[in-house]
Amino acid sequence: MRFLNIAQGSVNELETHLILSRRVRLCEEKDLEMIVNLLKEESRMIISLIKKLEN
Repeated sequence: MRFLNIAQGSVNELETHLILSRRVRLCEEKDLEMIVNLLKEESRMIISLIKKLEN
């Protein structure tokens, strides 16, 4: 469970980095959008696994 919580924290950290890179225009908007969508999907999977393991 601890590993999954750390993984979720890493997802949140990466999302913050992507927001910052968008603000300073380090990447193309379409590329960032694709990465953000994948990141959100990954986050949902981690949260789902955490909930299943808690029950």
